[in-house]
Amino acid sequence: MGQQINLPGGPQGPGKPHTALQLARAIGSPPARPLTDSPVPTSDEERRLTACEAALENLRIAFFAAGKALQVIRDGKLYRKGFTTFEAYTLERWDITPQYAGKLIRSWRVAEVAFEKAAKESNVLETAVSKRLGFTHAWALVPLAEEHGVEAAAALYLTLLKKDGKVTSTLVAAAAAAMPVDLVGHPRKLESWVEQFVLNYSPPEKTAELDPAKAVRALRKASTAFAPAMVRAALEHDPSGTREAARNLILSLSESTGLTVLIEDDAPAVVPGARSGDDIKANTSQEATA
Repeated sequence: MGQQINLPGGPQGPGKPHTALQLARAIGSPPARPLTDSPVPTSDEERRLTACEAALENLRIAFFAAGKALQVIRDGKLYRKGFTTFEAYTLERWDITPQYAGKLIRSWRVAEVAFEKAAKESNVLETAVSKRLGFTHAWALVPLAEEHGVEAAAALYLTLLKKDGKVTSTLVAAAAAAMPVDLVGHPRKLESWVEQFVLNYSPPEKTAELDPAKAVRALRKASTAFAPAMVRAALEHDPSGTREAARNLILSLSESTGLTVLIEDDAPAVVPGARSGDDIKANTSQEATA
């Protein structure tokens, strides 16, 4: 499974005993710049790429070995010499939260079965699994595996790989959720269904990731933009538009921060030069929870 690297003192590819230190030594030091501008890598660059990809492959596929090890330790209470609970052991010994340890334990079996089935079927499929199957893919198969068995989940994954070599975790999750139960144990029916599913599948639209630091910077800029003098100028320019914008902003911020805000819509008319706050009266309370 995976590429074999035969370097003096280096690991002999995934699947054979080695350590992170051996992998790192085989990679060598990062270059200050590319050795050449040629589109064709040199033999040394090819060697380094092989070593780097072996390390990355080791990282990606090691999750199911870790999950299996955690289950053996948990179920056998092998942690009992130094710890009273399995949760304390994973957190203090390995800095792994109980939640993540649980996910690793729940996902390792389907990954192992998928690797085993692929190895028995063909070298091409085994290579495809070693390149694609990581924790996110295995975790996407867990609901199906827990409901209909790991064999069914592994069969679905391998069939997906045959039909689409670039499977994503979203595709795997969607197929696992949509797979009819009557396909379990029927490889030909499963293959036909997967072919149609992949053909008709449309990935969900990506949504912008939330950036808390960006929100803080925006709020700081807003506090400057909405300084009393600036707000008074806006009120003189467009009283009704300014009041409506301020009202919406206050309500939006109150929902986000857990503040209870009561806005009196019968505020007095705006008078140029009036103190900030005379146009909109709001009472805030910290009683609401975030």
